[in-house]
Amino acid sequence: MYDDFLARILEPDIFLPSQFYGTGGLSRQLEGEKRLMIAILKDAVECLDKYRGARNSLGRSLYGNALEWVQDKGTEWLFSFTNICDLLGFDPEYVREVLLKRENQYVQHVSGSVYSFPALSEQE
Repeated sequence: MYDDFLARILEPDIFLPSQFYGTGGLSRQLEGEKRLMIAILKDAVECLDKYRGARNSLGRSLYGNALEWVQDKGTEWLFSFTNICDLLGFDPEYVREVLLKRENQYVQHVSGSVYSFPALSEQE
């Protein structure tokens, strides 16, 4: 009886991969978290595009928040730009550089197209 009990204890357990890894609950949860991170990153890029030249306070606020979030290099907050890029497999410095370069090109383009008009006294 002792040998039979010892044999059962020492006998390796046999698991199917689905039993060991479960039914994918963890992978579905991680997929949801990744989808949330992608949505946050996408929203920031869309705010930069949509509200770049906004004239109302809400648009300027959304643009400023998105730009500040992209420029922030901190990693203390779970949903910081750097952490989201890292967790999604993107190089945060490269993505930041591309986004900020695009914003700088727009600012230079707009400032380069400002026309000066002669004063009224000069025309008369």
